[in-house]
Amino acid sequence: MTRSSTLCSSRIVRRIFWATLALNLAVAGAKLFFAARARSLSIFSDGLHSLMDGGSNIIALVALRIASRPPDEDHPYGHRKFETLGAMGISALLCLAAWEILTGVWERIMHPVRLPEVDFGVLAGMFGLMGVNVAIALCERHWGRRLQSPLLLADAEHTKSDVLATALALVAMFAAFFEQYWMDPVSAVLIVGLILGAAYGIVRDSTMTLSDARRLDPMPIRLLVEGIEGVRNCHMIRSHGAPTSVHVDLHIVISPRLSAQRAFEIENTVTERLKRAYPQIAEVTVRHQTRMPT
Repeated sequence: MTRSSTLCSSRIVRRIFWATLALNLAVAGAKLFFAARARSLSIFSDGLHSLMDGGSNIIALVALRIASRPPDEDHPYGHRKFETLGAMGISALLCLAAWEILTGVWERIMHPVRLPEVDFGVLAGMFGLMGVNVAIALCERHWGRRLQSPLLLADAEHTKSDVLATALALVAMFAAFFEQYWMDPVSAVLIVGLILGAAYGIVRDSTMTLSDARRLDPMPIRLLVEGIEGVRNCHMIRSHGAPTSVHVDLHIVISPRLSAQRAFEIENTVTERLKRAYPQIAEVTVRHQTRMPT
C-alpha cells in the first residue's frame, strides 16, 4: 500500500470514528436515561457498554493519528502497529465494562428490587437505539474490510455486541410484563459474556500482528514467483506485520551465468509482481542464490 493511499485510508477511518463517537455518546446517554427511568440493570449494562464504545472511539482516533506518521529513524517500518495497540486498548475497555456490570449484578442479588411497570416509551426508544447500533456496526464492518483497518473491524465487533446487549435488555423488559424480574440480572450477565467474547476476539487478532504471526500463505507466493522468467526456485517465504502493512522476505534461485544487472532486474520484477497481486504488501526483501536449497 503506497504512502498516499495509506494517508487517504487514514482520513476516511478518522472521519468514520468521529461520526461514530458522536452517535455512541448520544446512544449511551439515552440508554442511561432509560435505565434510570426503568430502574433496569440490563439497560444500565447496555448503556455502560455503549459508553465504552465512545471511549474506544477516542482510543482509536489517538492510535490512528500516531499510526499515520511516516517511518522515522526509530521506527523504520512505520507506525502501523500503533493501530493494533489501539485495538488492544479497546479490548481493555470492554473488560472494564464487564467488571462494572458484574459489580452491579452482585449488588442487585444482595439487594433485590422490583422493577416498575414496563414503560412503552422506554421500549420504543430502545428499539430505535438498537437500529442505530446496527447501522453503525454495518458501516464499520463494510469500511473496515474495504480499507483493511483492524481498528474499524475491532470497533465493529464491539458495536455488534452492543446490538446483542440491547436485544437482551429488551428481553428483560418484556419479561417484566409477566413479573419475571429475575431476567434483568440474568440478561446483564449474558451481556457480560458478549462483551468478554468481543474482547477475546480483538485480543486474538491483535496478538497475531504483535507476535509476527504469518500473514500470507507461502504456496501461492511460491507459484507466482517461480512463474517469473529467470527464477528457478522460490523458498524460505516469510510474512508478518499488520493486515494492511505486510512485510515479505524470500529466497530465489537463479542461474549462475546471469549478470548482476539481470539478477537485479529479476528481484525488481519479483517485488512488483507480489505487490500487484497483494496490495497489502508494504515491503518485499528478495535474496538470490545460484544453488538449489538442500
